[in-house]
Amino acid sequence: MIDRIDAHFIDEDKTDTGLARRMIDLKRWDAHTVVGWLEDDFHHFGVTLEHSGELITGVSATAQRYPWATCAFAPEALAPLVGQSLRPRSSDIGALIEMRQQCTHIFDLAGLTMAHAVRGSSHRRYQTITDSRKILGWKDHKSPQFGPTTIRLLLDNQEVMQWYCDSGTILDRESGHQQSLGRGFREWTESLPIDKAEYATVLRRALLVSGGRSMIHDNYPSAAAMDQPELCYSFQASRRDTALRMHDTTKDYADHPEAMLAFVDKRP
Repeated sequence: MIDRIDAHFIDEDKTDTGLARRMIDLKRWDAHTVVGWLEDDFHHFGVTLEHSGELITGVSATAQRYPWATCAFAPEALAPLVGQSLRPRSSDIGALIEMRQQCTHIFDLAGLTMAHAVRGSSHRRYQTITDSRKILGWKDHKSPQFGPTTIRLLLDNQEVMQWYCDSGTILDRESGHQQSLGRGFREWTESLPIDKAEYATVLRRALLVSGGRSMIHDNYPSAAAMDQPELCYSFQASRRDTALRMHDTTKDYADHPEAMLAFVDKRP
């Protein structure tokens, strides 16, 4: 077991996160295939979902860039999706496979490709833009404490949702609704129309991922060193000690969104 050396993992001289971007592309490849790609500063994954119009008939994924060595094997965990019925909400993927046994980002992308298959549209591209946040301090030398920020969601280059976020609570600019990012969030999104629920789900994940810009990931020798709950594939107790850090895999797309999704025209 690798012990944590908390002070070694954080940059206490860093005062803000800088702007963060995440991009997701969903494309109907043919009448029975949807291809999805996702990229941010820390991850780059692709998913291909095949279907009959009613059932999922095949699913595959590729890990192009990822933080932990074990993430490369996470696509295998999608296999139980085959034979399951298509569902219209991207969040419905959680009723078909266990999220904590999946790579979180492949899981999300599989849900989005499923919803895209049901929607039947040709193409959509999401981009999230999270404004820089002040880093106010570090709880227990491990967890960053952030100031407020604004996050926007673009769908095909048009803004469709914007939140103001402070202390783990979001304010939706359009509706004025305030919502915790934790308790009650899923219940809230389930009450929304399908597209707005999908927008909110995409925004929430992007906001959580953007916080990673406060950390020095290459100083963590393994997932175990992060001392986090078993929330995803690589953080499972059976894998986290062998989930070694993939060094030099963090990028900064703040000023170069055009460089994202380099494999978007390929099928994973």
